Amino acid sequence: GFGGSGVEIRVFGFDLDATTLYARDLQEKIEQINGAREVQISRENFKPELTINLDREKIAQHGLSTAVVSSAVRNRVSGMIATRFRQFGDEYNVVVRYKEDARNSITDIENILIASPATGSMIRLKELGVVEENLTPPNIERRRKQRVVTVSAIPYQTSLGELASEIQAIVDEAGVPQGMTVEIGGAYEDMAESFMDLALLALLSIVLVFIVMASQFESFKMPVIIMVSILFIVPGIIYTLILTNTTLSIIAALGAVLLVGIVVKNGIVLVDYINLMRDRGMELNKAIIESGKSRLRPVLMTAFTTMLGMMPMALSRGEGSEIWSPMGISVIGGLLFSTLVTMILVPVVYAIIAKKGERDRTQAIRKQFKFMD
Repeated sequence: GFGGSGVEIRVFGFDLDATTLYARDLQEKIEQINGAREVQISRENFKPELTINLDREKIAQHGLSTAVVSSAVRNRVSGMIATRFRQFGDEYNVVVRYKEDARNSITDIENILIASPATGSMIRLKELGVVEENLTPPNIERRRKQRVVTVSAIPYQTSLGELASEIQAIVDEAGVPQGMTVEIGGAYEDMAESFMDLALLALLSIVLVFIVMASQFESFKMPVIIMVSILFIVPGIIYTLILTNTTLSIIAALGAVLLVGIVVKNGIVLVDYINLMRDRGMELNKAIIESGKSRLRPVLMTAFTTMLGMMPMALSRGEGSEIWSPMGISVIGGLLFSTLVTMILVPVVYAIIAKKGERDRTQAIRKQFKFMD
């Protein structure tokens, strides 16, 4: 869902040989993890390369320059466009270069003749420098202006977090050589950042809901009573995901954020009706019982209609269902659990806070009468 590989191990270091060796060692160990698939390394195998180290003094003696020598070597090995051949309105480049059997070995490169503009004589390349064979990486990746090689792995029948934890254990066991730094990123890093954003979003939603309820009820106690049910959204989601063997994902966490506004609705209906009964002069416990009986049906109707509406999404097995199905499962589980809490725990908390408030008022009145006496 994030693009790229599931988990990436980024090895930073200037020494190409050392970082490549360390990355390949990590690759072999990660391949032994049951939940890791398609373990790949970003740096390909080193390839042989011929390097010409020119002697500048000898070049100057023959009236040459590094540009002239490099241009001559390139034209003889890679070729130069001498002209273009035109036929039936099409043009074809005519490339002139040495035959393949005359440019395949170090000896052939050393025997390339270069004309001296000063003397007009032909000079072999080996008289101007040394031709060496080296192994060089085909690509050098950089991140934050540092050389980096990446080992990537995709989770299989396991969660992204579990795979990242196992890889982190491998890195801790192997240790980090001097001159290198290792960090774990990829989709796992994106997921962690997304969870942090969702946590901030959920916190902001709770604050806004609290402010709205506090302004409507003209009290800070009533919103606190109602928002007790929000605390049980997360346990409901976790239990449901465990029962359905579903991995916690960003989409499932997004369902928890949606539940913040849905769950408080049932609590508002119940608490508001209890307040109405008490305003009519009904005793506290009787008001709670009557309100529970009267509001049970509307609360269950709104909860079950929402859960049934999410059922097709939760049970979907079509293309792309693995992305959206966790949202339906999390909404159903969190709403079911919080609804039970709303009908049981919210009245209990209401009774405790209300009795404490009445007791405080009674004590204040008694103190006032004693003072008057």
